[in-house]
Amino acid sequence: MSLILNLETSSKNCSVSLSSNGELVSNFDLEDDKFRHSELLTSSIQDILTENNFYVKDLDAISIGVGPGSFTGLRIGFSVAKGLCYPHKIKFIGIPTLKILANSVELKSENIISLINDKGDYFYLAKYNTDLEEIKSPRIELIDENYLNNIIDDNSTIVVNTDSAYKLIEKLIIKKASLIKNKISSLNMVNLSQRSFDNNIFEDIAYTEPMYVKKPYVN
Repeated sequence: MSLILNLETSSKNCSVSLSSNGELVSNFDLEDDKFRHSELLTSSIQDILTENNFYVKDLDAISIGVGPGSFTGLRIGFSVAKGLCYPHKIKFIGIPTLKILANSVELKSENIISLINDKGDYFYLAKYNTDLEEIKSPRIELIDENYLNNIIDDNSTIVVNTDSAYKLIEKLIIKKASLIKNKISSLNMVNLSQRSFDNNIFEDIAYTEPMYVKKPYVN
């Protein structure tokens, strides 16, 4: 049996899910513009465990979205996850946030481009194949019409997580690529964290840090 707590705090969506053997047990999602993740995360974890008659010590692993994304949100998520893992010797799983967003695409295309807006026209970006293997590793890019249409084709699916990003990208697309908007949710971590658990892919709790992709516009 594998009981896994999945945490995603890289965006304004504070998301927690509990899964058992790759099947969803319970979930909490709340998009909060005030980024009250520090209070929402601990209370939602406690509620989910209590409602399902589990304790922290029952967890086999804790999975977290490692970023890129909100610095504050990521730090909160990591602090809570490590605070639970250390004393109870719980295994720690890290999943790139852009991969989590790509996994929200129901019908996987030949290539999936995940885009998370950072500032202005700069986006965190990664590109995956239908098996969610990296074609382009996470990076930050200035997205304009020329750049975007050079990395997509008519079989591409572009996924963003906000309305503003959707409107911006929609104006830039020339090719027949699909564009969808999904929130970044721990629901889309369940099968990924189970896969890591089954393959014994775990992170070193002491040394694992959020994925802070270097910003090219910061000197």
